[in-house]
Amino acid sequence: MNSFRLRLALLVGATTAVLLFAVGFFAWKLTTRFNLERLDRELRNIAKPNLQRIGDASNWERVEEALRFVAGPDRAPPYVLWVKNYDRMAYRSARWPADIDPEKYPAPTAYEGGLTFSTPPPPPRRVGISPSNPALPSKEPYFLTVSGKNGTWRLGVMGNPYTTLLLAANLEDYNADLDRLRIRFLAALPVVLLVLVGGAWFLAARALQPVTLLTQAAERINERGLDQRISAPAHDREFKRLVTVFNAMMDRLEQAFHQARRFSADASHELKTPLALLQVELEQALHSAPSGSSQQQTYTSLLDEIHRLKAILEKLLLLSLADSGRLSLQRAPTDLGEMVANVIEDCSALAPGLGLEHVIAASVTVDADAVLLEQALQNLLNNAVKYNRADGLIRVVLKIEAGSAVISVGNTGAGIAPADQARVFERFFRGDPSRTRERGSGVGLGLSLSREIMRAHAGDLTLGRSEADWTEFVAVIPLSTPAEV
Repeated sequence: MNSFRLRLALLVGATTAVLLFAVGFFAWKLTTRFNLERLDRELRNIAKPNLQRIGDASNWERVEEALRFVAGPDRAPPYVLWVKNYDRMAYRSARWPADIDPEKYPAPTAYEGGLTFSTPPPPPRRVGISPSNPALPSKEPYFLTVSGKNGTWRLGVMGNPYTTLLLAANLEDYNADLDRLRIRFLAALPVVLLVLVGGAWFLAARALQPVTLLTQAAERINERGLDQRISAPAHDREFKRLVTVFNAMMDRLEQAFHQARRFSADASHELKTPLALLQVELEQALHSAPSGSSQQQTYTSLLDEIHRLKAILEKLLLLSLADSGRLSLQRAPTDLGEMVANVIEDCSALAPGLGLEHVIAASVTVDADAVLLEQALQNLLNNAVKYNRADGLIRVVLKIEAGSAVISVGNTGAGIAPADQARVFERFFRGDPSRTRERGSGVGLGLSLSREIMRAHAGDLTLGRSEADWTEFVAVIPLSTPAEV
């Protein structure tokens, strides 16, 4: 349900289903009403010619025989009659439902056309109806539906001044037609809903195509893909504005990124020369200063800061090259086991009071820039030394997993706070206030630079785990193929 397209299709389907049910219900009601009105007209048209005079039993028997003939020999008679002349029953169909009492339905009193009589007109003679022998006026009929044990009937109560006629039509065929109509509607409804949901899915996909293009463009955005742009649709004004705003945002982002990259690179280059001059001047002043004097201590401290600034500038330069995708690697087959052993040896000389454990797999060859890769490993070991306790332990493991070399560097000491673990690779981030410059810590660029170097080698650097007294980083780099070796 997290898919907007799916929710839209289901919403269209649900809305359509409700509308179809509502339309079907009203159509059912209207169809029932129209069919009953048509049946009422049919009953009225059958009865009216036979109420122009007073008919005896033989006359009504002929009427019923004619209705039976019209219905056909293969069907039960659809109509039944009950007739009363002069308040006496004159005729009753043999199939008249036994549980329907005709006496319960009073004869109508009003005449058609609003006619009124002080005394009823005399019945016409049996000769043909004519102006001199007019037909009897018909009473205004009424109709109702009656249910009995033998089915449901539509009953019309009609008459003239001397005759009351109850003409009933069996609703079995009528109800069967309505049932077939309902079944067909319900059978067609799932197909219609499926087609509508599929159409809504297709239209949603077409409508969301600009959003899909925006997503694909955003996925391609990196330090080398800031030139991604989308052509604005010609006919969709809403999406055209969205695409225009996105392209304008990318223009600003690309410009700001290039400016920041140029500033970082230019600043690093421009500061190298004055720092080199300062270093030379301070070294000369240090040699000229009296041994053990306060001037010598000051010059030594300043030289340390110069070396630190040069290291920071070097890291910033490498990071700016990595950001712009221009970090060039001088790749060559490199014995990673030998490199790790050398870095561990340097680390043991740097911190002789720490315990050092290592497990190094044999014959681990990678296609790498040896200088940059060794710098990344040195950053990891230096951090393991800086943020360790006095009698702590460092463990380095090099192994092979799934075609890659995996280097884990762990150390004892205060772990990284859970809130800071997601930010350890951010530049200039230093989450622990206790990591002061007196402990030899940097400015928060070592881990970021190490990760960029690993990623430039198609690998990665991650924080494996950080607990109360143990922190471990894991570096992964693909192994060289036999052809590369």
